[in-house]
Amino acid sequence: MNYEDIKKKLNEVTWRFAKTMVEHPHSYTLRKEWESNEEFDMVVNYIRENGKEEPFFRAKYMYLYEGDYKYWTMGAPINETILINKAKV
Repeated sequence: MNYEDIKKKLNEVTWRFAKTMVEHPHSYTLRKEWESNEEFDMVVNYIRENGKEEPFFRAKYMYLYEGDYKYWTMGAPINETILINKAKV
């Protein structure tokens, strides 16, 4: 997948507001709701390889900035990653 494919896919998928972290407003998309695991894995890999590392409390995550949003995962191995997060920048 190239950059345009990644952008398109991130705009196509369903996002849910994370109600459990209202102090850090963001949304997430679940692996199980994607058309294929392969596409999900490619997007996660792209975020991790092309993102910018930033701290979040004691952790560090790779954030991919696109338009008005930033996207990230929690850092588990790709095959164990079940969601992608996004927040308005």
